[in-house]
Amino acid sequence: MTNSAPDPNAEALPRAARLPLIGGALAFDFANTASGRGGPEARDHLTAPDHVLLWAEHAGILDASAAAALRARAIGPTPEIPDLLDRALELRECVHAIASAVAAHTPPDADALTRLSTLTATALAAATLAATTLAPQDGGFRWSWPTDPPGLWTVLGPIALSAVGLLRDGDLHRLKQCHGEHCGWIFFDTSKNNSRRWCEMSVCGNRAKQKTFAKTAKRRASD
Repeated sequence: MTNSAPDPNAEALPRAARLPLIGGALAFDFANTASGRGGPEARDHLTAPDHVLLWAEHAGILDASAAAALRARAIGPTPEIPDLLDRALELRECVHAIASAVAAHTPPDADALTRLSTLTATALAAATLAATTLAPQDGGFRWSWPTDPPGLWTVLGPIALSAVGLLRDGDLHRLKQCHGEHCGWIFFDTSKNNSRRWCEMSVCGNRAKQKTFAKTAKRRASD
């Protein structure tokens, strides 16, 4: 089977629609929609409601039809869902603050935990428990959110549940923050020996290698 040709319009899309999904979990991929935290080149990739929807479609939360329906409700002069971006950023910052604290082996901020709890409770209040198959004893049940029409929690509900589920039941020794300078991305380390250090070896890993090489070369030149 041959690979499909690259989409010539991909680079024209906002960065939110093409961010690498390297977090190992939906919640961590969402936390990584800001780059270079704390550095001079910090960038927020969610600066408009449409960026949230583009990312949600990219991450598989929404299909094209649901994304279009929610776009019609969330964007415009009088949107039905005016707080999509604000709620999305609130959830993202809670997840990132808690995850980065856990990765650093420090106690998470109590306010972030409270806000994540509140957001998750609100998400669940908007959800319905449904069987995953016609034979639920084989497939179990899952939370689902309205798709006709889709709402705020159709996007944010799965992210909130992903975060809480991992914090409750995940192996938190495998929760890492990239060692790249001013990166800040979070990921769940699934490597066999739990030794992953970088969000992407081809990006932050190579930058670190180049920086080490430059320092070594400079030291040798001065000897």
